Amino acid sequence: MTEASILVFTTQTASNKNTTFAFFFFTRLLHFLHPENLKFEEMGGIPVKWWLCLCLSTYLTINIALSSTNNGVSKKTYIVHMDISAIPRTFTDHVAWYSSLVKSVAVPLDNVNEEEEERVMYTYQSAFHGMATRLSEEEAERLEDQNGVVSVLPEVRYELHTTRSPLFLGLEPEDSTSVWTDKLTDHDVVVGVLDTGIWPESGSFNDTGFTSIPAHWRGICEVGKGFEKRHCNKKIVGARAFYRGYEAATGNINEEKEYKSPRDQDGHGTHTAATVAGSPVHGANLLGYAYGTARGMSPGARIAAYKVCWTGGCFSSDILSAVDKAVADGVNIMSISLGGGVASYHRDSLSIAAFGAMEKGILISCSAGNGGPDPVSLTNVSPWITTVGASTMDRDFPGSVKLGSGAILKGVSLYKGRRNLSPKMMYPVVYTGSNSSSPDPGSLCLEGTLDPHVVSGKIVICDRGISPRVQKGQVVKEAGGIGMILSNTAANGEELVADCHLLPAVAVGEKEGRAIKQYAMKDRNPTANLAFYGTKVGIKPSPVVAAFSSRGPNFLSLEVLKPDLIAPGVNILAAWTGDMGPSSLETDRRRVAFNILSGTSMSCPHVSGVAALLKARHPEWSPAAIKSALMTTAYIHDNTYHPLQDSSTGGLSTPYDHGAGHINPSKAVDPGLIYDIGPQDYFDFLCTQGLTRIQLVVFAKFSNRTCHHSLSGPSDLNYPALSVVFPEDKKVSVATVHRTVTNVGPPNSRYHVVVSEFKGVIVKVEPSTLNFTKKYQKLSYKVTFTTKIRQTAPESGALIWKDGVHRVRSPVVITWLSPL
Repeated sequence: MTEASILVFTTQTASNKNTTFAFFFFTRLLHFLHPENLKFEEMGGIPVKWWLCLCLSTYLTINIALSSTNNGVSKKTYIVHMDISAIPRTFTDHVAWYSSLVKSVAVPLDNVNEEEEERVMYTYQSAFHGMATRLSEEEAERLEDQNGVVSVLPEVRYELHTTRSPLFLGLEPEDSTSVWTDKLTDHDVVVGVLDTGIWPESGSFNDTGFTSIPAHWRGICEVGKGFEKRHCNKKIVGARAFYRGYEAATGNINEEKEYKSPRDQDGHGTHTAATVAGSPVHGANLLGYAYGTARGMSPGARIAAYKVCWTGGCFSSDILSAVDKAVADGVNIMSISLGGGVASYHRDSLSIAAFGAMEKGILISCSAGNGGPDPVSLTNVSPWITTVGASTMDRDFPGSVKLGSGAILKGVSLYKGRRNLSPKMMYPVVYTGSNSSSPDPGSLCLEGTLDPHVVSGKIVICDRGISPRVQKGQVVKEAGGIGMILSNTAANGEELVADCHLLPAVAVGEKEGRAIKQYAMKDRNPTANLAFYGTKVGIKPSPVVAAFSSRGPNFLSLEVLKPDLIAPGVNILAAWTGDMGPSSLETDRRRVAFNILSGTSMSCPHVSGVAALLKARHPEWSPAAIKSALMTTAYIHDNTYHPLQDSSTGGLSTPYDHGAGHINPSKAVDPGLIYDIGPQDYFDFLCTQGLTRIQLVVFAKFSNRTCHHSLSGPSDLNYPALSVVFPEDKKVSVATVHRTVTNVGPPNSRYHVVVSEFKGVIVKVEPSTLNFTKKYQKLSYKVTFTTKIRQTAPESGALIWKDGVHRVRSPVVITWLSPL
């Protein structure tokens, strides 16, 4: 069990109403983490898992005690979900009804003169029904008891999940055989990007060759500081900014330092928008690195920028308003590279809003998070959301460290600056830590920790962790260091992420870092030099699952395998803001048109863009059909024809790491068969999750959506992946799941099934062949799993339907829960 794993659920216990979910989550976690799978270290003779139980119990006790002493006077933002069918006849307008409800529960405060009408910050009506309002704790409790109020949820803070990829994914237009060779005017798909805004002057948003704005588009171009109507065009068709929730939590935005408009000061939003749908820009590069043509996954798609993130974070009330407006505006795809932890379905406002968007036919693509390689670190796990993990691609930026001992160790770097080291000299090197195997306060190069008398004129070895990688270089530079060796720790393994440092710096893997630190600690006069080799392509093996990419299993619903798939998310070149240096540090005065970033924030827009291509080719496909095409055509082998690897361990990755596999756009356009899921199917899935009638109302949207009980259990959701869970009861040895496939290939098609062999179960598929006689015909099959030998760890394999042309692959994961 890791620190990050604990945080995943303790952050959800911030209100007393979440304690039940926290204990449920923790119990299921211990079911999965068998002693055979994880070696629990002892703490004073007591097993760690019992220490964890004690810590969780203590945390909840303290939390409840603190909550009980809250006087309820201070106000904070709450998301209120409403049952619109309960609106009294005396109201003709839902806004007036919401305002009346807030007034009815308002607690008058002494010596405070406030306009109660200003309490309601946002109203939501397109993706779901409700409002964001400022309330005291007492008022929130009162409001929850009012007729028509489904739930009152506290504001949640979300965090950003931070040229080669089109060619790597087979999307390069120069390839005349590519199925994606098309003109810019071939489609009018609009992708809504919820992020930090957009830098409209970038060449990636040039609208040359585009036809008029799509007829279905109803959005606007908001004017604000640094952003005028002229900044929208036929590529950027809309731009909005959402900040009421942010200002309510942090105070008014300082417009001298930040754009209170859709303009992107941070760079993250510009980067993700360009990755989704950037127009081709020749000669793109970062200080000479990654030189080539930069283009988005879907250069013909239009972009609508929704700025929901500011210098102090991203808040759920703003994000939900953006989702609500995006639905009303007419977006076809939403790309959201944000995460805010895990909460039960009915308490996850983004999940609820995404459900409403899905009902309107909009695909929601979200980043899985950067909590890897810890297990159970995923965010955005709802089955109607496409959850994207990150992988490497076949391009790298090599560097090396040469030691005075003569050893040369490989690393990576994007350094290009004036402070170059002479290749003919060796420089003194220093490590201020006390242990070469693990970081300590003296080795992390945090602000104020380096003694200039010790590091001045030397190359400093810094361990990864706590502070941003580039910030460590700034600390070294300010202390007088002339270079940095950035060493991975065990948590990062051998994964190498390149950064645009402010001084000569090379990042090395954990093994190389340990060797360098041991040399620096043992040699009386350790020396080193750093070298940089530019850009290298054709790297093998690739892709590899990124160590930082968040992992499953999805403990909210073990029966829904997450992440859904992986896409390039390491060292991605895309457009950048003109207001921030490539290191994102305030002291970085460099300005670049393109930057290289890593994170699931980068992999998410890859999938969003490919989804836009599929929507353009198949406008009749539902969001679930598009996701199915992406998942069932994904591949699980690298460019050396070996199974995908996990960069955190160097071993093989699993479906909990890579989901269905790596995105494969050229296959996804013609998947043969799809697993379709409609809104009512998802709702029936929720009906299997133990939610009450009131809790289900937030998803019902309209009063006529009820449980049809079409699923015998959550495993029967028509998901493209199969995750089978055997309970603790050993008497239950048989599990059956049902699936229905839709033929989107040739009318007359005959498929036969191939299933992996498993140690623990016998698998039987009925029928074993599917004979289609027309396009869009649906045929069903069932899969029976019979336990032979219960396994202590999950088993994985695949179920594949083949017709000689198509290969429709579904990952299969089997888990046996064990009693505590």
